[in-house]
Amino acid sequence: MQRRVGMSFPVEHWILRKLSAYRGFFYVPPFTFMVFTFYKEWEEDLIVWPLGMMIILVGVSFRLWATKHIGRRMPWMNKKGKNLVRTGPYAIVRNPLYIGNIIIASGLSIFSELIWMVPILIFYLFILYHLVVLYEEKKLLGRWAEEYRAYLTEVPRWIPRLRDFHKCKANGFKWMDSLRSELPSLFVLLFGIFVFAAKEILSPMFE
Repeated sequence: MQRRVGMSFPVEHWILRKLSAYRGFFYVPPFTFMVFTFYKEWEEDLIVWPLGMMIILVGVSFRLWATKHIGRRMPWMNKKGKNLVRTGPYAIVRNPLYIGNIIIASGLSIFSELIWMVPILIFYLFILYHLVVLYEEKKLLGRWAEEYRAYLTEVPRWIPRLRDFHKCKANGFKWMDSLRSELPSLFVLLFGIFVFAAKEILSPMFE
């Protein structure tokens, strides 16, 4: 028999729900560590910064594409919340926003010059988002039932099925609306870039 919290949810469900609600805070420990750590830095600025920026742009583009179709954080618009979104990147992978986040975080972590931390961060975020997705999938099954169950069998969770790229329809919200919706995330990203730039400038003081 499963242990329960109160009268409604098993402990496991309650933990995953809290993890989903506060997932943003889980970025703080690894990035704080990278900001204040100088162990085995890769001092190749002409490679580190262009490479990190290129990876970040890929992740941001993927998020913008996903937001264009799902319409998240667009309170001024009529969202498509009553329908299961299967257009755009959602035709080839179920969690493009989280994939975009992992790509962005990987690019940002390169700015720390702790290249050895990049695979650790990717693994850390993948585990975090995988647990969040397990909770969200149960919620979505409750909302869309058989329609979502069919979607689970047709579209992979994490690895985009590129052979189905032709199914990515071009409809959705306007690109400008997608960009406006992503402004909070972009401001956080710019702050992260600023912090790592400050680390690079101030690092000689700690050598």
